[in-house]
Amino acid sequence: MTDLVALADTIKAWGHELGFADLRIADVDLSHREAGFQAWLDKGYHGEMDYMASHGMKRARPAELVPGTVRVITVRMPYLPRDTAAGWREREEARGAD
Repeated sequence: MTDLVALADTIKAWGHELGFADLRIADVDLSHREAGFQAWLDKGYHGEMDYMASHGMKRARPAELVPGTVRVITVRMPYLPRDTAAGWREREEARGAD
């Protein structure tokens, strides 16, 4: 067990070194989230990310999506730099409308 904890700590350190804001390692049993995930898809919250719905419940069952999966490593990186100037949203919306 200690080796797994050390490995997890090493992976998290690598994520930090690579510039990710956060890194999590999770079990693949997401059965308690399936109903919520399906409701999220049904409401269209995935937008144009069709890949979210293309595999159906396999997204909530990682071992079915990629056979042999025992853990999922997820990283997070903010979309906006910390020094983004105020009013960025309005500028981007105007640019998109142009």
